[in-house]
Amino acid sequence: VEAKIEAGRYLAIISTVATMAAASPSDQPHIILFDVNVSLFESCFGKDEDWSCRFVSLSSKSCSTAALDNALCQPGLLSVVFMGMKGDHVNVLRNYYLNGGLVVYFGIYGEFGQPTVLSRTFGIGPWSFSGYTKHIYQLTLPALQKFGNKVKEQQYTKSNLVNAPVKDRLMIPKELSYDEYIEEYIYPYDSDDNYDEEKLKLAPQKYESHRESMGTYSPLVMHESFNGGAVAYLGFVNGDGNIPLIVRALLTKQKI
Repeated sequence: VEAKIEAGRYLAIISTVATMAAASPSDQPHIILFDVNVSLFESCFGKDEDWSCRFVSLSSKSCSTAALDNALCQPGLLSVVFMGMKGDHVNVLRNYYLNGGLVVYFGIYGEFGQPTVLSRTFGIGPWSFSGYTKHIYQLTLPALQKFGNKVKEQQYTKSNLVNAPVKDRLMIPKELSYDEYIEEYIYPYDSDDNYDEEKLKLAPQKYESHRESMGTYSPLVMHESFNGGAVAYLGFVNGDGNIPLIVRALLTKQKI
């Protein structure tokens, strides 16, 4: 009886996937959005007609682990985006990564412990949440090698940030010159502070600490395994500037 029930669930979810992908067979490029708020995703990164592939939306409430495993075996699958870390479905996603797949966590809500849980679950990192604030960002060398040289920076915008090993960082805050640091942090334009000689004396030391800490604030990190599998964290909370282009390049594995 249980086998028949599971078979029924399997057929139902496959039917759902087939219906959604009717205009795009499983051997054509597509991305699975698993337990993802599709409207939220599209508001940040564009609707599927803006992409070079199609979206297939699946939910853990109606999709068994067997059905998810089957969906991950389709030849046209480029990557999987997911939200949430509960249930046996995460183990299926982990196996997909271990077998060479790209798995991406959509961290728009900025849960404090989620980067740590993500890195422990997938055996990578360590990653940890490091803040939610605004910066101008620059793409790191590994990111430029993946995405191309057409986009090198992201305008001043807020993001959920992660502290990760250097090799995992795809974006970091753009380094400020000493004068820019003074204007931004010591005597900002909107500050009522008067000139303080002692504060200025400490500025060089604080500037060096600031430069060292900036590397720990990344809105986009990705760990790649030796077999080609990868796990990424998206900390973006909007679609400002070049963010949609960067995310599309990441998920479709195409240069900008």
